[in-house]
Amino acid sequence: MYRKIVILVLLLGAVMGAKGQGLTPVEGKPNYQLAVVIGGDTLLRYYLKEVLIERQVTLTEKEIRQNARLIRNIKKMLPYAKAARKELEIIERETAGMKKSERKKYMKVKEDEIMAKYASELKKCSVSQGKVLLKLLDRETGKSAYICASELKGKAMAGFYQSFAWVFGFRLKERYDPVHNKRDNLMERITLYVENGKL
Repeated sequence: MYRKIVILVLLLGAVMGAKGQGLTPVEGKPNYQLAVVIGGDTLLRYYLKEVLIERQVTLTEKEIRQNARLIRNIKKMLPYAKAARKELEIIERETAGMKKSERKKYMKVKEDEIMAKYASELKKCSVSQGKVLLKLLDRETGKSAYICASELKGKAMAGFYQSFAWVFGFRLKERYDPVHNKRDNLMERITLYVENGKL
């Protein structure tokens, strides 16, 4: 009997404490809540640190030695690919719902802005670095360079760019496929090593 009374008191105390708790902020963190009331029920809320789960990726010492140039090119071009992804996200977000004429004006201003920011640096890149950049662009955006160009500049200009790039050995329509392409798989493993600070 004594045991039942203790359990009942504890349960009542927990329920009363939960009802009075409502939304409890933590000092110094204005949007942090220990509990939240949903439909009359008080639920505890815990914020956990972000955890990155990735597959085991390995590079042998031999691969690192044999691909020093590719590693150097990836290290140089990866920041540009990531910057391109951010710029594309901004463009897609800001042009959503724009009329064609407004979009054209916006794209011209954005193109001039991007050229002023990156053109002088990218003109100094080698052909092999350009090829790496195209692959990394596909990796970051999920779209080939040709698709990006056709979405931003139109299919006619994308076709012109593809023809011009073909003269120099570039394939804008070529996709990044680390699952089926050995070279892309090597690039993916190197890129993951670079992103995680192992290279």
